[in-house]
Amino acid sequence: MKKLFSVLLVFAIALTLFAATASAAGAPDFSKMSDKEVQELYEAVRDEMINRGLPLAQEITLKAGKFIIGEDILPGTYTVKCLKSDGDTYGDLYSGLGEAYSSMDSSLGGLMGALGGMMGEVLTTSVEILGDYGTVLKTYELKTGDSVTVKLEEGTALQISDGSVLLIAG
Repeated sequence: MKKLFSVLLVFAIALTLFAATASAAGAPDFSKMSDKEVQELYEAVRDEMINRGLPLAQEITLKAGKFIIGEDILPGTYTVKCLKSDGDTYGDLYSGLGEAYSSMDSSLGGLMGALGGMMGEVLTTSVEILGDYGTVLKTYELKTGDSVTVKLEEGTALQISDGSVLLIAG
């Protein structure tokens, strides 16, 4: 009986040590950390990921505007995919007007419909990489569905005009 008790005791101690070791090797217990400690840990991990060139977010949707690299967007290589250009919006508007005018005057309706179809080709989404003092380093004109791969470096900015894009890390 003493041997059985000894074996069970050794087994319980080994199981406890194994659980403690597995727990220590896992993620830290964030509930025991202060807000400041969690923020410092996040910033340290973020800085290390940037140093290694690892993206923090896989995809970011951007509407028209200017985004500072290193502040708004992490430096790295991204694929920029045009989600929708203003040409599509205006094209839909003119096509809708064309349908409305068709009921009153078929020639004007046809003209408006044709104008709507042309808008998607003429009006594109502009993607610019800006350097010091707003100098345009590169410009890309994208239609809906088009994509381009860009390398964004700290100290530059990404400016989106006339549409929205999806920024895909990697």
